[in-house]
Amino acid sequence: MKIAVIGCGSIGLRHISNLLNMGHQVIAYNRGERRRGIAEQRFGILTYACLETMLDTNTIDAVIICTPNSIHKDNLVSAVERSLHFFVEKPLATDLDGLDELEINIEKKGLISHVGTNMRFHFGPKKIKEYLDAGEIGRPLWANFWAGMHLPDWHPEENHRDMYSAIKKLGGGAILDFIHEIDLIYWIFDEPDRLAAMAVNSDWLDIETEDIVDVIFGYKNGMQVNLHMDYLQRPFQRGIHIVGDKGSVRWDLTEESVQLINHDSQEKKILKYPLGYTKNDMYIAQMEYFIQCVQDKTISTSSFGTGRMALNIALNVKKSVVSNEFIKRRSR
Repeated sequence: MKIAVIGCGSIGLRHISNLLNMGHQVIAYNRGERRRGIAEQRFGILTYACLETMLDTNTIDAVIICTPNSIHKDNLVSAVERSLHFFVEKPLATDLDGLDELEINIEKKGLISHVGTNMRFHFGPKKIKEYLDAGEIGRPLWANFWAGMHLPDWHPEENHRDMYSAIKKLGGGAILDFIHEIDLIYWIFDEPDRLAAMAVNSDWLDIETEDIVDVIFGYKNGMQVNLHMDYLQRPFQRGIHIVGDKGSVRWDLTEESVQLINHDSQEKKILKYPLGYTKNDMYIAQMEYFIQCVQDKTISTSSFGTGRMALNIALNVKKSVVSNEFIKRRSR
């Protein structure tokens, strides 16, 4: 397949590398010359300084959108107008404006869409979902999700103050950056019935976006999910702990394992990552899945509609922060 990567930042370069290793032909666009040069030098691919030129002068099977959050929607419009299948990094957009019309056009044209949800393809969350679906812990009662990183350490070659994460108009902030956790909660438990959130800027990082966020999600069956996200932790932290009426399951990124406990027998099962497992494995698995969806013309489990739901939940988190109130799910 011939695939166009839009944006040559760190995630764009990762996708280019993986796609080339998978045997696909890749071209790329980046507005800035420096990152185009990195892509050309590292991979020997053809790059473009004009997005329209790249899209209109090549026969392309799909596009991979890896630009700052605030530009995703414009890139999506460009892809859909040209009837191109697309993979867009999270979040789908920074607001819901115009998404109704875009979704209608996607369905009308029969396009395959996928929103970047690489954590669904990670060994830990994937195994937790399998355990829950198999009833290993019974009925879930409460859960705790957490993710935190020290923003200056994320891309040490860049000044963190200039990254999109630090800038409001580019769609930065911990809420949208950690939408992976919101998506995992939606994937595992479905849409919450209500939520309440608090978020602050600690003033420690000299950025303008929120760097500490805490959310409570409530469900009609009485289950409660707590979510913590921040830009401050060292080292990088990420994990899930779910307690059910028959047992519990826990994944911790730093421990590289999933732990399952049976309440009655107190039997503990610890599942370690496969030998040689790296975080790039989840990116490869996700890209292989997207390519297969395009080739088979099957709808992705992380399609435009799914990404839109995760975005809607994230925006409700933002709304709760501003209003200082619980936000309830609208009737379907």
